Amino acid sequence: MTALMITRLHPSLGAEVSGIDLSQPLDGDTRAALYDALGKHLALVFHDQTLTPEQYLRAASLFGPPMRQHYSQHNMADYPDIGLIWHRHGQEPAESWHTDHTNRLRPPAATLLYGVEIPSAGGGTSVANMRAALAALPADERARLATLKTVNRLDRGKSDTRAEDIDAFDKPIIHPMVRTHATHGSNAVYFHIGKTDRIEGWSPQASSEYLEDLLDRMIVPEIVYTHAWRKGDVLVIDDRATMHRAHGDYDRSESRVLWRIIAEGDRPVLV
Repeated sequence: MTALMITRLHPSLGAEVSGIDLSQPLDGDTRAALYDALGKHLALVFHDQTLTPEQYLRAASLFGPPMRQHYSQHNMADYPDIGLIWHRHGQEPAESWHTDHTNRLRPPAATLLYGVEIPSAGGGTSVANMRAALAALPADERARLATLKTVNRLDRGKSDTRAEDIDAFDKPIIHPMVRTHATHGSNAVYFHIGKTDRIEGWSPQASSEYLEDLLDRMIVPEIVYTHAWRKGDVLVIDDRATMHRAHGDYDRSESRVLWRIIAEGDRPVLV
């Protein structure tokens, strides 16, 4: 097993992993240890990585098979399982709290971000512990959430989504609003407000109002780790028990380029 060290970054979530070169193949014990560490810490940071697209895809497979992303206009030309996050491609920073690709039957277990070009200041990524968010809610609201399900589709209002992506990925998918983590066994709040067409049995307006209020009450500084990017960082986010957001507080004359891979997970269930 490769010698690795895991150091907590925040009281609620996040850990730095050292002693790992993700450009190299890893043995089975190391792969298992990293997979377990993600379920425990919910966000893993690997500094000083130098990766080709092939190496990055191999590293991502530690956490699940890479999934095709549904904004194909932003995918890397020769490696379509790698998405490019780059404002010069016309993208706006995803500054609202979310978890990725909930419009899939088996949504991502993890989102991986690789810092290729980093601005001199700002442009961080924040991750919130949705286990802690659930635990802090009143008991009656936790019980209520356990009965609710969301109907998920592609985000509305994106004018550049390709017709083939709409055809492939805009079918309604239903998920529980509280899900049980497949390896950790704990429960967490689970939804993407931008992809929630409605809570099952609710109107779209009532659903949106409730989810916005819920986010405002749940996500507090005590459960948030904010990653300040360095070139060569890889940030792995557990999509099964977190939400994350980008920060657009950087100079747009500078480049902020991240390579994104999403690794397929299990179908969300509440046990």
